[in-house]
Amino acid sequence: MDATNARNGALNAMRKGHAVRIVFHGKQNAIIRGPASVGSLSIHSAADPQKIGPGTSASIAPFTRLRELELMHHWCTKTCHSFTVKLTDVFQSHAVKEALKHEYLADSLLALTSLHIASETSDPVVAASYVNTALQYQNNAVPTFRAALQNVTQSNCDAIFTSSILTMACSIVSPLLPAGDNDKAKSPTESILLLYDFVNGISSVVDISRQWLESGPYRVIFRSSSQREVEPLRESEALPAIIQLMNLNNTVTGIANSPLHQTYECAIGQLKKCFGEDKHSAVTWLAMAGEDFTNQLQKREPMALLIFMYWGVLLDKLDEMWWAKYSGRKIVEELSENLRGYGNEWEEATRWAKIQVGL
Repeated sequence: MDATNARNGALNAMRKGHAVRIVFHGKQNAIIRGPASVGSLSIHSAADPQKIGPGTSASIAPFTRLRELELMHHWCTKTCHSFTVKLTDVFQSHAVKEALKHEYLADSLLALTSLHIASETSDPVVAASYVNTALQYQNNAVPTFRAALQNVTQSNCDAIFTSSILTMACSIVSPLLPAGDNDKAKSPTESILLLYDFVNGISSVVDISRQWLESGPYRVIFRSSSQREVEPLRESEALPAIIQLMNLNNTVTGIANSPLHQTYECAIGQLKKCFGEDKHSAVTWLAMAGEDFTNQLQKREPMALLIFMYWGVLLDKLDEMWWAKYSGRKIVEELSENLRGYGNEWEEATRWAKIQVGL
């Protein structure tokens, strides 16, 4: 099977289906809904998907053993830093301990690490090898992860929450990384739109298991803003550009009280808020912008795309979140080309975004 079909198999197996009401609701991902028709998974890990006992280690291919050793080293030294500083210790130690008990978490952890290495690799052949490894792990994680979601408990909520976050990052960045000569990277805009559903899905996980998560290693996430250190993104530096977006919205949509004007105004307002508050709130901006805005993005309406490109600038500022930073730069790179020819104000807005991400 070629890499394109392999990637589709990994993603399609997690697309929305009938809601698993016993657990929670949402869209797009096995974290949220059970697929209406999953079918058989199209690729499998190089290792036996069943747990391998101490006496069967000789059956593991040497390449697989070396690759997984490499991936675990990379996870513990680099990829565990992929989210926030406060969570580094949790991902470096606690997540690994949970992965020893939950196979879907081990697969998710190794998948994201593979993509991390691929994103840093200049040799396309070597990078493709890691992307394909990631796709194998993503596919392997789906059935056991989906089964676990039927019964979220205190003993597995940490593993499910961690897997939700890792799967979100994997599903956003993996389509941007070609897995071979015949595989084309997906549009960054299409890829990142998955984030809307993932953020809502993770919120659903939290709704069910908040009391357990708050009493465990992830409690740092649930502190109020007054209890945790915030890292603002210097709102004053972006304010002129935000004002320009507001002016363009007035020009493009015309009527200030029209539903479309209000949709864009809300999205811009949330963007302005993200620039002035804790920078990590930038990841959830798309969910805060709302479904109406997401619908305009899916229609590829120019004003929505311009606002979205400015969010790409925000993502590019998340240095430790390499998967978000990688996606943010790709968004600006793609949309700066797509938004050509709309006039001087649009060109000026596009130029600002490109400068911010170093293009």
